[in-house]
Amino acid sequence: MNALTQWFEQLSEKDKKVVQIATPIALVLVLIFAVVLPVNSTVSELRAEVVDNKKATILLQTEAPQNQSGGGKQSFSSLTNVITSTTRQHNFRLERFEEKRNGEINVWFDQIGFDKMLSWLAQLENQYGITTSYISVSQSGETGMVRANVRLISG
Repeated sequence: MNALTQWFEQLSEKDKKVVQIATPIALVLVLIFAVVLPVNSTVSELRAEVVDNKKATILLQTEAPQNQSGGGKQSFSSLTNVITSTTRQHNFRLERFEEKRNGEINVWFDQIGFDKMLSWLAQLENQYGITTSYISVSQSGETGMVRANVRLISG
């Protein structure tokens, strides 16, 4: 600070006046360009984001009632009917099944293609909202074939 004071004292009166006038102007410009404009830009971006989010919220609120009636999932009367009909469609040999009261069903396969079983489980979830809560898979004699015990829950 002493060096700055000494430098200022060595200036002529005319240069001192220029420095006294130019310093506040330079500080104001630095304040504007370093603080005010970046903050203003950020505020504008956030406002635009809020507007976009409000539009998205309105769109979701208008779409939600249409999707609450099933979300594109097919309705079904019985979990057992869905399981037996879809296993028939996929040509699976259903060894046995056991339906429980709480909307669950256990399904056993002695020999099923692993990839085909995953495709079937995806179909159950995507078309009917039936999810897998438990699965036990063990290797069968053939390559790609497994024994499986699957617990499914109607959603």
